[in-house]
Amino acid sequence: MSSTDVGWGGQWEHPACGASGEATWEDEGTVRSEHDCGREGAIVWSAEWHCHGCGDEGDGQFEDDNPVYADHECDDEDEESAA
Repeated sequence: MSSTDVGWGGQWEHPACGASGEATWEDEGTVRSEHDCGREGAIVWSAEWHCHGCGDEGDGQFEDDNPVYADHECDDEDEESAA
């Protein structure tokens, strides 16, 4: 199962100004809020991932403008070849 079978969805928040938003993206993508109010402080993401192959799920927290990896090894293909 490739990393493209893992999808992410989450919310971002910039505590310095109170702005927030949502986005979805594929695994191993770089997540960006595109928010630029000019105030200091990190934009923080809280997100969840879901594997479309096996149904496994997880979550993560990270700062804006970073690549995001689920670090998920799906066993779905191994199970299909064993059947």
